[in-house]
Amino acid sequence: MLADGVTPRQDGKFDIYGAGWDTIFAGSVPARHARLVLAVRLLISRTEAEHPHSLSVIIQGADGAEIARAVGHCAALPPQQREQISATRRAGVSLVMNFDDLVFPAFGAYQIVIQWDGNEARPPLQLILSPAAPA
Repeated sequence: MLADGVTPRQDGKFDIYGAGWDTIFAGSVPARHARLVLAVRLLISRTEAEHPHSLSVIIQGADGAEIARAVGHCAALPPQQREQISATRRAGVSLVMNFDDLVFPAFGAYQIVIQWDGNEARPPLQLILSPAAPA
């Protein structure tokens, strides 16, 4: 989920604000966007929880050119936490990726590629940079 901000809580939950958008309106290009936050939740099996993992988020232009990249890491879960994951269930892993002072060179479609251990975790999210309506 794209948001303006995310605040993690001690109980593992997130307070997400300014969330659920997919379009940025700008008066001109190149356009600078102060902050874009991506909150990601993935489900992993007990076996997957035995090993560390990496999450990469790449923002690309329509031509595939990389605008920005962030990488996060997820440590292996301790044995006592892994044992709480049943064989038929998956555990949620949540990560927050912050992008500050992004510069979008042109109006149009961008995509946000999410990779888990180097593999695409889901189809890319779409992000549109659109001209602001005249006043």
